Amino acid sequence: GGGRVRYAGHEQIWQHLHRHALADVFLDNMEYNGGTTGLDALWADVPIVSAPMEKFSARYGASFNAGAGLQMLTARGWEDYARLASALANRPRELGLIRGSLHSSKASSPLFDTRRFAASFGRLLSLLWDISHSQGGVLRTLRFHTSIAGAGDAPPPAAWA
Repeated sequence: GGGRVRYAGHEQIWQHLHRHALADVFLDNMEYNGGTTGLDALWADVPIVSAPMEKFSARYGASFNAGAGLQMLTARGWEDYARLASALANRPRELGLIRGSLHSSKASSPLFDTRRFAASFGRLLSLLWDISHSQGGVLRTLRFHTSIAGAGDAPPPAAWA
């Protein structure tokens, strides 16, 4: 409800994780999303209201929501963000349903499926190894390229050598 916004300072990790249970909703910062704090919130069944921007650091929340099946909480801008946050604050029954859905879907959610992630990451490493050795040598360079709007003509980051 109204008047319940609380700001929290730095705490020990266990205190940080436990206080998530006090929150109704996680209002993601639009320029620099919550990152692991957002994941902690979702794990504690606290939904995230987020709005992706152009920067990589402003897109975590939307990705987390997609992975958790909560795309409907990803806003399309400031006005939509405010509307979603207000709706969740003023409709506790709907908020409870979303939290319950988040809780019950965690076991099958790709976002929290560490075994599937580990298996996929292992397959990726095996593929990189196979590619490297099929070309007669050890994989020495990984090149990353970004196509983010507004990046200008900047070259890709330097290769890892």
